[in-house]
Amino acid sequence: MIVTLAARAFQALFSIVVLGLSIALLKGWGPFYSSEEFHKNGSPPAIHGYGAFCGGAALLVSIVGIVSCFFEALQGIVVLALDGIACLFVVAGGIAFAVKSGVGSCDVSNLEYFAKHLDIFQASPNKDYGQNEDKIVKKGLEDISARCRMVQADTAFLWFTFATFLLTVGLTFFARTGKRSGTIV
Repeated sequence: MIVTLAARAFQALFSIVVLGLSIALLKGWGPFYSSEEFHKNGSPPAIHGYGAFCGGAALLVSIVGIVSCFFEALQGIVVLALDGIACLFVVAGGIAFAVKSGVGSCDVSNLEYFAKHLDIFQASPNKDYGQNEDKIVKKGLEDISARCRMVQADTAFLWFTFATFLLTVGLTFFARTGKRSGTIV
């Protein structure tokens, strides 16, 4: 039970990080002053919304898992099913983020990597960086670099969350088979 509780605590922690990073990426898309401007210029990449969904759903499942450690009525097939479903959603998110962001350095000088993955790193075209052209370019590159780091961190924490869900699926499954009576055919 202590191992399961520790795994659930890490699940919750990693889920909070995924949720926070994804929301920060969504909010950092840019200031929109009206709904017309939002629809005219598009919306943030859908993958950031999916990351927020994964973080929120994983957090909810981890809370149910923590509660189930103390209430035996919740233990069993329901928690196993929730863990399995969360595991699938989170691994899909980890794969999607890894494929979309690729592997590369988020250093400001790595323009080739930024250009290749601009769709996931770029903020809104209307994001206000000031009036000075030199500062606009510098702030824009710094923003893309920061968003790149957040996407890479989001990817890593999705994989950490997946690992903890895989662990709890295994722990729940083996705890269930240990309580089984009779012969296994």
